[in-house]
Amino acid sequence: MKLILKILIVLVLVVSFGVCVSAEDLETAGGEAAPLAENKGTDSKSDLSKNVTIDMKVLYGRYNNMLSTINLSQEQNDFVYLLSANFKRSNDFGYNDITYENSSYYENKLGFTGNLQLTESWRVILDTEVNGDSRGMFDNTVYSREEKEKSKVSVKNVAKLSTAFEGYITVGGAQYVHRLRPLVDTSEGNSKLKQVNAEVGGEYIWSPTNRIRFNSIFYYYDYSVEDVRCDRFLNSEIIDDFYITRNIGISMGLNVDWNRDGDFLASPILTFLIKDYRFATIGIGYRYDLVPFRPENYYLEQKYIMPAYDLPPARVHRGHLQMEFRMNSFLDIKSLFSVEKSDNYYNYFPVTGNVLSADTLPVINYRSKIGMGLFFFERILEFETAYEYSYFDADLNVTYHPTHQLSGAVKYNGELWRFSWVNRFQGQVYTDPRDDRQLGGFVVGEIGIQRKMLESFFGYIKIENLYNRKYFMREGYPEQGLSFMGGVRILI
Repeated sequence: MKLILKILIVLVLVVSFGVCVSAEDLETAGGEAAPLAENKGTDSKSDLSKNVTIDMKVLYGRYNNMLSTINLSQEQNDFVYLLSANFKRSNDFGYNDITYENSSYYENKLGFTGNLQLTESWRVILDTEVNGDSRGMFDNTVYSREEKEKSKVSVKNVAKLSTAFEGYITVGGAQYVHRLRPLVDTSEGNSKLKQVNAEVGGEYIWSPTNRIRFNSIFYYYDYSVEDVRCDRFLNSEIIDDFYITRNIGISMGLNVDWNRDGDFLASPILTFLIKDYRFATIGIGYRYDLVPFRPENYYLEQKYIMPAYDLPPARVHRGHLQMEFRMNSFLDIKSLFSVEKSDNYYNYFPVTGNVLSADTLPVINYRSKIGMGLFFFERILEFETAYEYSYFDADLNVTYHPTHQLSGAVKYNGELWRFSWVNRFQGQVYTDPRDDRQLGGFVVGEIGIQRKMLESFFGYIKIENLYNRKYFMREGYPEQGLSFMGGVRILI
């Protein structure tokens, strides 16, 4: 991780002599079709050299909470990059007049994406990310603190070999480290993995209505735990996308997967798409995959864990119906209904020390999700809401996954004032596959208020857990109560 941090610092110093672009331009910096400066014209070069885009926010508040975010973006004629950093920390926090002992934490994330155009037909995309967090474990009698670190890097070479064919080669790796600080004599709790991956792919455009795309990716895992063997996984697929009419498209392909355990799978890929209508887009698809266990991603999502690494891959049938309806810039509705049948769904379960490990469970998951956005006065006023329903058909309880989730936001984007009010509801969750005990549902609110004080300088207030609810994301580990932070935002 130290090596990656040094690389990031050097890259920032090198590219800091470049010129900045807007966030909209940089959304495609890591994509396969990133627009570069040749689309801007020669008259824009002098203007670009004067533009600087830095978005920085620093807040401080109750419980010695501190939140710091920085986003820096730049562009030259042949280079685009985005650097982002997010850091949040807190001393021991509490609820009402009670302070929870050993509840302090910090979370940090540093990311860099750069797109370098070496020649007219060859570009290189560098993507790096470093995550880290450390949390006190309250009154746990076995462990005092959990620490997690993840770092990853990838380099993607994209070459346009002809007007019809474009290919790419990607090489990357990652490292995940997990530590539990013991209060008793135990050797458990410390582990790490190293991952290396390589991918090759591309697409060939036969005609304006027909293209073929392919990719093959290989993963290799090396674990520090002695009784866990190294793991290997290979996935390859080839897909033909073609249009029957201007608005109706079909994708047909073949997927081939292989895992170290000797599992092999070859299966079809089918997608039916209705698009390019003014108000609606509809997609229906099915695929069957051999999905490897990705511990570096799975365990990063949950707090207070004891990783189990030697879990088999899952054979997963996936079917989905996806729809989007639009009405000019006023209304946007997106919906998704999906069904997944997995013979090895990765499910959390509690182990000694009130930490979670993972095991496999045959599951059929029915999920529906709908999101709606209403926009008024050229997006000065926005209303957004989303609802998700999940049903699991399994012999045991699926843990820490609510049946109902609902969120809503109201945003005002004025010239002097900006305001956001966000609410989130999460339903009950099971905490043990074999016990029907559940954590209660909760509603959490958050408010952010921004006031323009000077050009490029803003005052900012943020209130978390607005309704001062005592709630739990993990059994035995309460979240903090009402928290108030204030500070500044600088936008250059």
